[in-house]
Amino acid sequence: MNTSRTLAGALALALASSLPLAAAAATPPVDGVGVAAQIRCNTTTGGAPIYAAHADKIIFKVTGGLPALDPADQAALNAVPRNTELDIKVLDNPKSVADLKGKVLTFLGAVDNANTRVFITIDDVEYAMVCPLKPAAAAAAE
Repeated sequence: MNTSRTLAGALALALASSLPLAAAAATPPVDGVGVAAQIRCNTTTGGAPIYAAHADKIIFKVTGGLPALDPADQAALNAVPRNTELDIKVLDNPKSVADLKGKVLTFLGAVDNANTRVFITIDDVEYAMVCPLKPAAAAAAE
């Protein structure tokens, strides 16, 4: 028995059987509609909705000097390491566009303008959601 012909035949059969599936695959449509990611978790005993809390973990670097909004905070801002990955965790509003550099500068207590934005590099953003399953009053009673 010629194993190379058997192997070649099996490969040809596998390839031919997958072609109709590949040809039938459709490109997914582009969804240009942005809808806020509000997740309804529960309702209060009074019927008010309880939504998930969204948070962002912004991983960034400070690459230059930043002036503090409050001059009394300048020494603390100068102590933030430069050119190394840092992260902050901030609440996120699912109904708004996130200005990541603005969030970092505000969190650090630095002046937010075109001159300071160049000293912030965003490396990554991760997110988390917390969805309370019970109304706060019920959870506190346990």
